[in-house]
Amino acid sequence: MRATFADFTIDPPRFGNGAARYIRCHPDRDRLAIGAGGRVELDFALDGGELPEQLTLTLIARVSPLGESLGWAPIDITVNGQAVISRFTVPGGARPREVAFAVPGEALVAGLNTLCVRGCAEARGLLWLYRITVEPSRICARMHLMAEERPAEAAVCAYRTEWRAPGSAEWRPAPRLLVHLDRGEGSLPVRLAWRGQDGAEASIGFRPAMTEFYGHRRAADGTLTEYRGVLEGRSPLRDSALEEVMHRFRTVEGCGSGAPGLRQELRLLIEDGGPPVERVMWGDPSGHSGTVSLLAAEPGPEAEVTDLVIEVRAHSEFAEAGEVAENLLHDSWHKWLGHGDRAWLEFTLRRPVAVGHYVLTSANDVPGRDPKDWTLKGSDDGEHWVDLDSRVEESFAHRHQPRGFTFAATNAHRHYRLEITRNAGEDQIQLSQVRLFTSAPQPKGFIGHYQRAGEAPTGYRGTSVSAVPEPGSATAPPRTVEQWRSYLAEYSATILRVADEEELSEVDDGQRAAGWLGFEGADEESVLALEERLGTRLPPSYRTFLGASDGWLNISPFMWRMRPAKTVGWLREADPETWSVIRGGEGEDWDDTAFMDRALLVSEEGDAQHWLLDPADVSEDGEWAAYIWASWYPALGDRHASFAELVAEERTGFEDQAAHEVRMGRPGTAEDLVAEGRAQALRGEVRMAMATFEQAAVKGSGAGAYLGIILGAFLDISAAHHWIRTGILGDPRVIEAIGMEQLRAEAAPLYLRCAAEEWTGTPGGYLSALGDILPRLPDGVDGVVGAGGVAASGAATEGDDGTAWMARAAAFAPPALPESRTFQQALDLARALADRGATDQSWAVLEAALPHWHCDSPHRIAPVVLLTDPAFREVVTPARARRVVTTPRGEFRE
Repeated sequence: MRATFADFTIDPPRFGNGAARYIRCHPDRDRLAIGAGGRVELDFALDGGELPEQLTLTLIARVSPLGESLGWAPIDITVNGQAVISRFTVPGGARPREVAFAVPGEALVAGLNTLCVRGCAEARGLLWLYRITVEPSRICARMHLMAEERPAEAAVCAYRTEWRAPGSAEWRPAPRLLVHLDRGEGSLPVRLAWRGQDGAEASIGFRPAMTEFYGHRRAADGTLTEYRGVLEGRSPLRDSALEEVMHRFRTVEGCGSGAPGLRQELRLLIEDGGPPVERVMWGDPSGHSGTVSLLAAEPGPEAEVTDLVIEVRAHSEFAEAGEVAENLLHDSWHKWLGHGDRAWLEFTLRRPVAVGHYVLTSANDVPGRDPKDWTLKGSDDGEHWVDLDSRVEESFAHRHQPRGFTFAATNAHRHYRLEITRNAGEDQIQLSQVRLFTSAPQPKGFIGHYQRAGEAPTGYRGTSVSAVPEPGSATAPPRTVEQWRSYLAEYSATILRVADEEELSEVDDGQRAAGWLGFEGADEESVLALEERLGTRLPPSYRTFLGASDGWLNISPFMWRMRPAKTVGWLREADPETWSVIRGGEGEDWDDTAFMDRALLVSEEGDAQHWLLDPADVSEDGEWAAYIWASWYPALGDRHASFAELVAEERTGFEDQAAHEVRMGRPGTAEDLVAEGRAQALRGEVRMAMATFEQAAVKGSGAGAYLGIILGAFLDISAAHHWIRTGILGDPRVIEAIGMEQLRAEAAPLYLRCAAEEWTGTPGGYLSALGDILPRLPDGVDGVVGAGGVAASGAATEGDDGTAWMARAAAFAPPALPESRTFQQALDLARALADRGATDQSWAVLEAALPHWHCDSPHRIAPVVLLTDPAFREVVTPARARRVVTTPRGEFRE
């Protein structure tokens, strides 16, 4: 027989091989609500041939809560009047549960059969029914499913694994495999396949209860192996270390047709010893299957702790070639190279940190030098070590390839040791970079599809739980009237700054002067009158939007006017002409008719688009789903969880389109970011500070751009002149924000030092700022013609061969910026030692003084003189330059 189902997660409900009747129950949002004495009857047909010995009835249901306690709603189930189960109570909780029952063959008849789910009279809550399925029994699979329901929900399965080459008799140990996949239905996978970010793929099948698996694996380099594993144990999810590596998504199923579907949570963990997975496919005992492709994300700067490394050592290094272990901490093309096919690297941090993710980057040449097997260890004292993570048979597909590895971090350590026990075949080992993180990058979400047995596939998407902002956070969409006023005022300022006169044609002088594209907020009486006219309460974020502004102008490039409360209405009534056009639809698959009949129209005038809210798609906190319908869409646009999220999405799109103009705005926000970045830099959190300065620069801060480039020069001085040329001397915003005196003292000498080391001609004819900074020379000095071949504007004249620029650079004496008395004394002593060739002693003096460096100027974050003064050229090596900015300084010194 074909599976019979009733899906109540969409409106109207969808039925397969059956039809339903409701008695004292009703559709409620994305489910069917059955109260005491209510029932739903589902008719389904069986052909006249041999009747099945048994059918399996599956319900996905949840009991409504009673305040803070679990609800109680027992049900009776009958088929053709014969009891299947009596007074059964669906387990309570925050998620829908899947429960299965056997329907005996003697209860079935040829032809029409009737299934009845009835709420018991003594129920003290509602049964929220999401789905009913009647299908042929898979007895063994169901037995294992029910037996392992609790472990499926609560445990991560850990496997001891092996692999072997095709045709070989020898199985070799492989990395441990961790597996957890739970859609909230208590169903264990029977087959699983995944692809890693490096292209490696695996496909396996499980024995019942997931006690063993067998399959195959293709490595990133194309090597194919058999793959098998034995269950070692199950770890509870309350283990905080496993929670750190678990992916959790809020999901929507049934979104492929544009209609909302079943909302659940997907918990996913597949850790096979390689990089994070990017695609997962699975099937369960019921014949259901799913596929998801994860939206990858880079590790956030707040998770990186590489800057806390104060010392790195190696078993050996090629110091004469500059290929030393210190290079591993730099984001550059340099590398570390050591002797032999085995090696160790040790990293000492400023303080203990629980590292749970690390990235190794292959070097520039000779793939045979790449590490292949290794163990990462941790220690509190640098002598006694514990194993944290082991890898075997790893490979790098190309040069300068970063690969990330995640493990369950349990304790903080101050020392970490990477023991490489085998490389790819050469007699030397190399890496370009090692980075340490407290946690792995979390995917932002996923897209995919889910297919129930006997049915067509349906859309499936998810958003990372960690990516969903908490209410009231800085990134959360506005909800209160006060939040809306602040949000809309900021948005108005951006639009007024970048929009042209034609786009602002309806904005009056008063709105321009006030920087407010809205109106007075609707009072409570007006909002209540609207709700009475509609016969329903408005969703919270739209209700408070009206309280902040009763209507709006230019809320997006394609929506020019929002309706005030007095004209908001159902689409069919507020705009019957548009309603009739949309409702007509096109093609057999047009399924928006019901939606358009119930949609609330909140927009008034736009570029052939309308903003609509759906009263049948309501979240737990009362928000209605929001959509845009436009004439150029094939159907409804993307679903948004609320009106506020729709506005936020449109604003993001607008700012992306007007990126250049938007970068010049929000000075207050940019100033806050500069202050935050400066504090991070003084704490020694270099990478985090650079990310913050970059955000400030994007939002229009010349100071943010300057400080980020200066900080980067300490990490990689070889590339600094490129950034100074374009990002400082070529940007009027930076010059205006920082001022000529500091540019002469820091940026110009730093640029000239870097450029002189690879001088190829003039430093750029368009750099009028450098022309103004360098001294002008009299005619005839070193063959210089006129003012060094420089026009009055400071730009190089045509035909200049670089001699003039070099002469002017040689005559340039940068001013000294004031330093504190303590640090100035250290500079003087260090110069004297350097002049005598005592470079190590000179550095010891500077290193001891670094924590005491401080400056009241908001545009200084480090003693740049250490990079620009020729006296320190041999003292401050690249490794020591990095130490300068990773040392906490001033008020943040330890």
